[in-house]
Parts: sequence; structure tokens; C-alpha cells
Amino acid sequence: MLDEVNSLNQNKTWELVDPPKDRRILSGKWVFKLKRGPHGEVIRHKSRWVVRGFTQEEGIDYDETFASVVKPMSYKALFAIGAALGLEIEQMDVKTAFLYRDIDHEIYVEQPHHITDGTSRVCKLRKALYGLKQAPRIWYQTLTNFLRNLSFELINADLGIFVRSNIYIAV
Repeated sequence: MLDEVNSLNQNKTWELVDPPKDRRILSGKWVFKLKRGPHGEVIRHKSRWVVRGFTQEEGIDYDETFASVVKPMSYKALFAIGAALGLEIEQMDVKTAFLYRDIDHEIYVEQPHHITDGTSRVCKLRKALYGLKQAPRIWYQTLTNFLRNLSFELINADLGIFVRSNIYIAV
């Protein structure tokens, strides 16, 4: 848990402030997961502080939530093209992906349970945090801007596929 909070602090995900009287404070919870190796052995214990986004109110805490993902048929087509042309297919992950862009609303969340500063202060979010309804959309916009700066273009048939010459990226 301490590693997660340190990562959130390094990314400047929030600032601790006195709770505002005119705003609702969202609750959060710890989500725990075991990362396993190829033979089922436990490699790592992971924890993530997650906002209970189901308590957010539309128009107050968020506006839009849509984030495009690759259509299943597009995956099949990309794999078929890759196999036919002998192309290399790679997979990647962006660690703490949701924490890279500033948030688009004023949102307050309680401090992570069991790791607080001992005060009644709350976290005023600066960045999107896991569990927020708008977090996937904010990440999609961040990734889209990044790839466009690298001269990738979205294809019309699927807003989850980016293309530049013979490089295809599916998100």
C-alpha cells in the first residue's frame, strides 16, 4: 500500500486540503491483487487506491465518459494481416496510465485508509485516479494526443486503431 501511495504522491495525483463545505467527498477503497508468474507462483502483491466512482454525479463530478477501444473484428483483422505479412506483434502496458493527465473537474476524495497524515484533510485530485468515471476517457485523450504528435492517425472504421506507414497500434 505504501508503494501505491508513494507512486500517487510522486505523480502529484492530489494535494491534501481542508475538506470544502460545499463539495461532496468521494470515498475510496483498497483493491488487492496477486501478480502471478507463468507457473502460478506469486511474484508480487499489488495494491491500488480506487475511487468509488459509482457515487459520482453526472454534470457535477464528470461530463463525458466515452473512451474508444478496438472492436473485436479489428483485432482479428490486425492479427490476420500480421500473420499474412510475417509482421511482429507486440504488447505493452503503460504503468499508472490514468495518472498522467490533469483532471477535468474539481473532485475531492478521502485519504487512503490506513495511510493518512493523521488529519481530517482530504485529497483534492489533480490527476485522474482509478475508479473515476472519466478516467478512461482522460487516458484515451492523453494517448491520442501523444500518438498524433508522433504522426499516427486514427482510422475512420475504428477509433481504437492508430496507423503510421506500416505501423499499427490498437488500444
